[in-house]
Amino acid sequence: MLPDRIRTLADVERLLAATTNYEEKVPADGSARHFDLARMDGLLADLGRPERGPTTVHVAGSKGKGSTCRMLDAMLRAAGRGPVGLYVSPHLESLAERVGVDGRPIAGAALARATEALLPALRARAGTPAYPTFFELLTAAAHVAFRDARCRAVVLEVGLGGRLDATNVCAPSATAVTTIELEHVKLLGDTLEKIAAEKAAIAKPGVPMVTAVPLGSGALAVVEGAAAAVRAPLHRLGREFHLADVRATPGPRLALTVTGPCGAGPVAIELPVAGAHQATNAAVAVALARLLDLPDAAIRAGAAAVTLPARMERVHRAPDVVIDGAHTVASARAARATLATSFPHRALHLVVGVLEEKDVEGIVGALVGGAASVVACGVPSPRALAPARLAEVVAAVGGPAVTTAPAAAAGLASALARAAPDDLVRVTGSLYLAGAARAAARRLPGFLPTDPPADVTTR
Repeated sequence: MLPDRIRTLADVERLLAATTNYEEKVPADGSARHFDLARMDGLLADLGRPERGPTTVHVAGSKGKGSTCRMLDAMLRAAGRGPVGLYVSPHLESLAERVGVDGRPIAGAALARATEALLPALRARAGTPAYPTFFELLTAAAHVAFRDARCRAVVLEVGLGGRLDATNVCAPSATAVTTIELEHVKLLGDTLEKIAAEKAAIAKPGVPMVTAVPLGSGALAVVEGAAAAVRAPLHRLGREFHLADVRATPGPRLALTVTGPCGAGPVAIELPVAGAHQATNAAVAVALARLLDLPDAAIRAGAAAVTLPARMERVHRAPDVVIDGAHTVASARAARATLATSFPHRALHLVVGVLEEKDVEGIVGALVGGAASVVACGVPSPRALAPARLAEVVAAVGGPAVTTAPAAAAGLASALARAAPDDLVRVTGSLYLAGAARAAARRLPGFLPTDPPADVTTR
């Protein structure tokens, strides 16, 4: 039964709770029967095409797409292109984080109004295959919210894959594919080339595309073919644009220089983020910004103001506490490599939680090297790997002493009890765990400095 009105963020959450949510339960078989762009396209048509109008950038990729979106969002705002809408997923602490306007999560009441606008279309579709899923409904509400806020620019992060993702019903001015890794193989394919085909399918006729997929790889060949098929100009890292002078230092700080695309000269930027691995995401963001004709001064200013929640995010000092959602093998390796340069420490204490469909052995093996202790932690998701089973994996890969905790708050407390002031506590392995850890950290003195907005509910 659909409600008569939607007034609050809690009302939105209740409506979404009654939908099919593939974030909570990924379908076990192929994606085509579960995802249908015609359903999303029809819904947006009934809403008056809210996705059309703003300058839109659409970003896909196995890793780094969320960071790239946040970097570009900051650059657009610094260039005075606002209001700027930002759509990302999943959320960490509050559903409202997924829909941002001018650098802040949308107010719960504003998201409720946007969702309420969907009710006539939802009533017409109730009980039929045309009724939207969780992600489709929220994506449509985001577009309405951006229209209500009169956004002049919108940055959209793909939720899953690209070809059949609900965000792919858009009219972008530029697109990007950040990286390709083996992920969601039951849905996207069991080779890098198959996954690349799904992600590169966001290419649109004549619309420029940026990619950091490595030169000479089979995955890049697929991206090149997809772009060529629709005559989308392709800008490749290492060919049409270049990255140099990468320096990651404590602070954390990241400095780099990007040259190109389209013959643009070098621009040196600094970001208050950790890890040399973020340099590739920054380069993609700079390339997109330049394709949108943003001046270099705005690119530098936006980069300097970037915030990346749960991406090697320091939430406390002495001991350093860093929250990071490293949920693939490559991201786990990259983040592990940054600890010594970005967060010098005496001993490392890990709080780890992962989802069961991930490459658990690969992720854990990349994370635990050199750690003094590990807490195998529960994750607030039906897809979570049980802490006891995770502890077995830690032991099997030769990890250090391991204990278990049912949830983030207990896991963080356990690690903090072991940590000296010059140690590092790192919470990692899943964005769901990262969100729960941020919520737990807000309740501790001296951690995250501000409370979430009053109308934002936490996990």
